[in-house]
Amino acid sequence: MRTALITVIFILLGSSTNPLASPLSTSAKVYRSQYSELKSKILSLLDRAQDSRSTIYPLREEQLTLLKLVHRLEEQVMTDNAEQSSQGQTSDKGLLLVAQACNALDFVLSATSNYLDSRDPLFVRLAGQGVALADSTEQSLDRKSTRLNSSH
Repeated sequence: MRTALITVIFILLGSSTNPLASPLSTSAKVYRSQYSELKSKILSLLDRAQDSRSTIYPLREEQLTLLKLVHRLEEQVMTDNAEQSSQGQTSDKGLLLVAQACNALDFVLSATSNYLDSRDPLFVRLAGQGVALADSTEQSLDRKSTRLNSSH
């Protein structure tokens, strides 16, 4: 009886309907990787923007290029999700999280641009809050992926 109860509990927990327990799709994994590369470049830009020896013009050019890449990634992610939805599939939560993380990177880039224009440290603090939001969203993606791997 006890073994049967444990088995039933294991089955119920293993087949949880928790939306975060589902695996990251292949496309979400690819976009997650692209997002991580962009985030790394954006953090490097933020660090260099705070260096008083840096020339502002190349940093602004890099900021604009990264902003375009973030927007393009978000658009691709949302297009893929919309295509899946149009085929009757439910929204891919991994894709939605990547898109949400892109919004956080957009915020960081905007604050970085404002810092370059004004040199006001308030914008560096705002960029830091955007990074924290990006990190939080990334952790949600990681938990989603980890639950997948631990459930197998």
